[in-house]
Formats: sequence, C-alpha cells, structure tokens
Amino acid sequence: MGAIAPLTAARRWLARCWREVLLACASVVLTYVLLEIGYRVYQYRTLPDRLFAAAAAQLPTGANAQDQFVFDAHTGYRYAPDFSGARGAPWYSHWRTNRHGHVSQFDYPPRKPPGEYRIAVVGDSLTANITNNVRWTELVEQTLNASPKWRAAVAGQITRVINFGVDGFGMVQFGAMVRHHVRDFEPDLIVINFIADDILRRLRYRNPPDGAADRNETIRAYVRANFLDRIDWLRPYPELFAATIGGWWNMPTALPLDARSLMASQPDFKYARRQDAIAASAAAVRDMLSLGRRILFLQAPTVQELEGSPFPEWVGLVDDLARAVPELKVVSMKPRMDKLLDGKRREDRPDLAGLTWSQLTALKEPQRLELHRWFYLPDDTHYTDYGTTLYAGEVAAYLIAHAGSWQGKANSE
Repeated sequence: MGAIAPLTAARRWLARCWREVLLACASVVLTYVLLEIGYRVYQYRTLPDRLFAAAAAQLPTGANAQDQFVFDAHTGYRYAPDFSGARGAPWYSHWRTNRHGHVSQFDYPPRKPPGEYRIAVVGDSLTANITNNVRWTELVEQTLNASPKWRAAVAGQITRVINFGVDGFGMVQFGAMVRHHVRDFEPDLIVINFIADDILRRLRYRNPPDGAADRNETIRAYVRANFLDRIDWLRPYPELFAATIGGWWNMPTALPLDARSLMASQPDFKYARRQDAIAASAAAVRDMLSLGRRILFLQAPTVQELEGSPFPEWVGLVDDLARAVPELKVVSMKPRMDKLLDGKRREDRPDLAGLTWSQLTALKEPQRLELHRWFYLPDDTHYTDYGTTLYAGEVAAYLIAHAGSWQGKANSE
C-alpha cells in the first residue's frame, strides 16, 4: 500500500500538469530541430572548403605536384620516377623517388649485384613514409648492416632494403606489386608491412589530373563529385546527434564534425562487404605465397590499436584472413611497440589526470604522452619521424633475432 500512494500522487500531478509536460517535450524537440537545421546549414556552407583543404593537404605541392602518380595496369597506380614531393602541416615532409619510382634517395640496378642481400618491403603509406622525413626502411637497412649477427647470417653480404610502399595501397595491390614488380629486383626476402585496414581495400586507379587543368579546380571537382554530390542534405536522420554523442555507439553520419573523416570513405576505396574483402585479400596472399620466395607478413599497429580502441570494422580481420589462408603466418608488431609504452601510458601520468583527449593532444612536446609523440595527433594518425624511428628499431630487432630464418626459398613466418 505504501508504494501505491506515491504512484497515485504522480498520476494526479500529471493530470494537472500535462500541458506543461507536453510543452516542455515540444520545446526540447523544437530546440533539437533548430540545432539540427543550424548544424546542416553550417555544414552546407563550410564543408566544401574544409573538404578542399583536407584533399589539398593530401596532395604534394610544387610545380609538378600533379605528376606524383603514374598509371599501372597491374597495381592501378605507382609513384612516378624521379619525382620530388613535399607536404605542409602537420607533416612538413620532403621525399623523392628514384628512377624506378621507389621512395628513395638512392638508385640501384634491378639485377642484384654479387655480394648484396636484398629485402623488398611492400606496404601502404606507413611504408612509403611520404609523410615523414625519415624512412623506416632506410633505418632498418642501416641497422642490419651494422649488426655482426645479421652480417654473419647473410654471409657477410651488404644488405639493401628496397621500399615498394605506395600510399593508399591495400592487400590486393600488394599482391600485384609483388608479382609484377618486386620479383624483377631479385629479393632474398619480401616483407609485407600492413595494417588491418589494408585487408578491406580494393584495387583502384588514381589517374593523374590533366596537366592543363588548374590544380585547385581539379581538387574541387573531385570533392564535389565524390563527396558533396553524395550527401542527402534533407534526409530524416539525426546527423548532429550521430556526429556528437552518437559516436559512442558508432552511429554512421554523412556530416561528421571533422571533414577529414569523409576522406577515409573515398568511393571505390574499400569493398562494400567484409566477406568480399576477405576473399580478395586471401587470393592475393595465396598468390604471394605461391611465388616460392621468403616472405614475412608484418602487422604494424595503428594509434587506435595501441590505445585499445580499434575501429569496429577492423576487429577480427586478420584472424578472418588467417582462417581463409591457413598457411599464412602474421607477425604482429603490436606487442613490441606496447612494450615501449610500459610505464609511459596515461595511467602512469598522474599529472595528466582529468584532461580530455583534445587537451592531451594539444600539449607541447615535453609534456605529451609518449604514445601521442608517435603520431601527428590530433591532425593525422600517421607515425611521426620519432615514431617511425622507433618502429624501424623494432623491425630491425625482429629481423636480427630471426636472422637464420631468412635463408633459402621456402615461405617463412
């Protein structure tokens, strides 16, 4: 009986105040609708310029910037030979390609000379390192040549590490690169350096812009055709909620707060279905393994994985690929990179207690979290020169520790 009395009182209060309750609910709904409209108007007016800035930042600068890529019938595209490129904030990077179109300051003949041990590294932007001023492949080469254990394992030969990385590539394009280009350079060991997202990527073509076209107009036309024209500005969906609070539940949104989020969803960049991506990547892996070369699959950790919050679409991808190709052996570099963070994570820094992610990434270099020094946060999730150097050290250490495994022609882990 004691519980019934308050319930009855509540009903009586609602009977008396239903108009006020209805008005309050209507006010909340109207407020949200007005905020939603304002958010869409803001996006409509500012998104084109923000997308243009994001797209322009991804392209090199300079008089011949539009010539960065060349068409390739097998891989879709590759870097142009003898190209010099640069990127602005936040990377401030410079790089060049040699006569073969490899990111390198050195030239070398396709045929391997006597006394040389060759390692071919295939990968995406984390291998190409055009967002850096140091290349981890070159650092690995230096470390291996300075290691007595490694030199003894390769019979005193000089080691050359050749960088076949191209930004935007995925596992399917890695396979095409290995079959049609890497073998020409007679590598003793092939390293496939990949992230989980590479399994989802499909073969695509990046045709260079028309040399007679204005670069800015070309970029704006690309943004308009591939992003803006695909947005339904009037669809009945809570875009504002999805772009803010909805992020906790991974709600999709066509109008994210950060325009760069749209750049990751480029059309024809990934397979629409996970099973299609697994099937295509598995076929590429089987083809690479069938070539009878020593091949090592290294999985590089991303900042999201090192923070323990990978994108949901990545979870289980590598395991699914391994089940599709039982002979595939993947070496994850995450445990090694995690070990470098021992005692240096956020929970080990009481001075940073209570700070938000935005505040943490805005700290100056000496005060930043160790992990945040490894990446261009908050602007970009590629490794910095510092992070690249650390990764190079761990890759070299792994190769040296398994030096005796890289002889012969059978597939290896």
